[in-house]
Amino acid sequence: MYKIVVTGPYNSGKTTFIKTICGRALTTDMKVMSDELVKSTTTVALDFGIIEVGGDVVRLFGTPGQSRFSFMWRALSIGMDGYIFMVDASDPLSLDEALHMYMFFRSMYPDVVHVISANKYDKENKLGLDVIRAALMVPDDVLIQPTVAYNRASVFKLLEIL
Repeated sequence: MYKIVVTGPYNSGKTTFIKTICGRALTTDMKVMSDELVKSTTTVALDFGIIEVGGDVVRLFGTPGQSRFSFMWRALSIGMDGYIFMVDASDPLSLDEALHMYMFFRSMYPDVVHVISANKYDKENKLGLDVIRAALMVPDDVLIQPTVAYNRASVFKLLEIL
């Protein structure tokens, strides 16, 4: 049995990723109370799903993306075998928050295997993988995988890679 954390900033596609791969998922979404409405709900505790990959059970734990819920990043990461760090490849303004969050995970869990998901890669205005690598200071040995979170084959490929 493996524990994989799916993390990344607000609106990067974590909940969609887990729902797509697992079919059903436990989510703790609340309505967004903001004038800057990007989407109608946000995760405040976790998303959770279970899937079998190659005969192994994989438990997926999705973190909240907002830094005010950062205490959950630590709680959900206890005992993880790896993590998927998701970024919205169509939103260059989200890279600052992504960098902050990625640096947190790299510093707290330097020996944990991970992959970067460049999500929303089906959009015309997507950033290049080299731009994402530079913006997040991703080491050369860490894979950045183009992803479409609502496409089951796309998200399944990330789990196989990890």
